[in-house]
Amino acid sequence: MTQGERRRAILMAYRRAYDRSPDDPFVNARLELPQEMGVSYEEIAQDVAFLEQNRYLHWKSANVFRISPKGLRATRSAEDLEREF
Repeated sequence: MTQGERRRAILMAYRRAYDRSPDDPFVNARLELPQEMGVSYEEIAQDVAFLEQNRYLHWKSANVFRISPKGLRATRSAEDLEREF
């Protein structure tokens, strides 16, 4: 999986969490995200940090992130997400 593919997969996982529960769109990055992607957190930690620093994800509390407005826009369609990464 390339770096761009990993970042797209991470953002789509957060988008799915948001779509399931828009009022409480939080995902515990250390628990749910690695399980959903089938990898260890260490494998995706750099990409999660990149997405947070570039405002695709918003840090809420220890190890918990939510998708930001920029992340929601990026995941609106496959074409939008492809343009980002």
